[in-house]
Amino acid sequence: MSSYILFEPENLSPFGPLTLLRSVAELRYGIYSNLERAQHIFADDQVQLWVRPILADEHNEKYPDIPINMEAEKDAIFLNAATPAWLYPSAISILNESGTSAVVIDNQIVAARTGSTMKFSSDFHLSLEKLEKIVCNVEICENHPNWIWDYLDFIAPAIEFDAKMWVEENNILNKLPADLYTLTDRNIFIHNTAQIGKFVHLDASNGPIVIDQDCKISPFSSIVGPVYLGKRTSLKPSTSIRQSVVGRVCNLGGEVKGCIIHPYSNKSHDGFLGDSILGSWINLGAGTITSNMKNNYQPIRVSWDGNNYESGRQFLGSIIGDHVKTAIGVRLNTGTLIGPFCNVFQADFPPRAIPSFSWGNGTHELEKAIQTAELMLKRRSLALSKTQIKLITDLAEDHTHFVHF
Repeated sequence: MSSYILFEPENLSPFGPLTLLRSVAELRYGIYSNLERAQHIFADDQVQLWVRPILADEHNEKYPDIPINMEAEKDAIFLNAATPAWLYPSAISILNESGTSAVVIDNQIVAARTGSTMKFSSDFHLSLEKLEKIVCNVEICENHPNWIWDYLDFIAPAIEFDAKMWVEENNILNKLPADLYTLTDRNIFIHNTAQIGKFVHLDASNGPIVIDQDCKISPFSSIVGPVYLGKRTSLKPSTSIRQSVVGRVCNLGGEVKGCIIHPYSNKSHDGFLGDSILGSWINLGAGTITSNMKNNYQPIRVSWDGNNYESGRQFLGSIIGDHVKTAIGVRLNTGTLIGPFCNVFQADFPPRAIPSFSWGNGTHELEKAIQTAELMLKRRSLALSKTQIKLITDLAEDHTHFVHF
């Protein structure tokens, strides 16, 4: 049995703020997280994780069957957790055929074999960088995500790839409801427990539509693929969603376009959410609106680590960390980044970079932030564990594990 170790990139700053409370392997931009995708691909082998020490205890609790930061055997293959898992087989083939020790895409190691046992340490990347490298053929390997917003470009290929596995594992409707308005039926996959209201329009001509277990789609909603709606997610009446990935147990309303929404987040009211990535346990107040394009049509700049960067994107909304709440009528500018545990309620446009644990223009007290999180989880019959509370506390006290903006 082979062993594959998904490791986090050395520089995690470009993948924040969503990676403050989760590993890169847990990011979602398709039906599955990249960790789950890798487990599907290497179903007969062992998948391990190497993550930041701050996440180790929480990951051990969350994934009891996955070795976390365990010693790597000499034949173990290291795989970059930020790399879409469908590229892993090609990278491994190059690794085996070339006789080199590491495969590189866009100057980032995506696959490596050290040839010796190695214990986890915070500077293990130095050992990988010393290996002999080969650049992955561009005809085989696609561009590598360098920033978290690059995953918006992977929504379509991720849903295409994941849908094949999802269909094999789930009971889907063999015949679509007669009162459903559809385009390209062959690309529409609905779990047989999903509830679809009347006068719903599904257009899968540009990509698959996958509606998972116990979803509820209210009347007059419009879904234009590629779209994935996770388990127990609900669309309010007249919701419009296109080119998006939505995790489990989310409530959506209004207009959603080109977005990634992680589990347990709500945008239940009218308002536009475009080209944005949301973490978990977020609640966007009624009328919260994101701007996703500048009036002069120029590429959008973002503030990050105290510096300004060109995203290279004409369309980019907001990147919002876990446990963020916005008040009614909040307007978020293009390229806004919000750290976790923020309460955003400014009357004017809020800053385009909001540090974690912000309360308006002040500070969200740690004890109150945890209390709010506990109340929100309780609404879903869940609770914060002591390990999760410790992770939140460590994050609030020490940002050295993540270069913060």
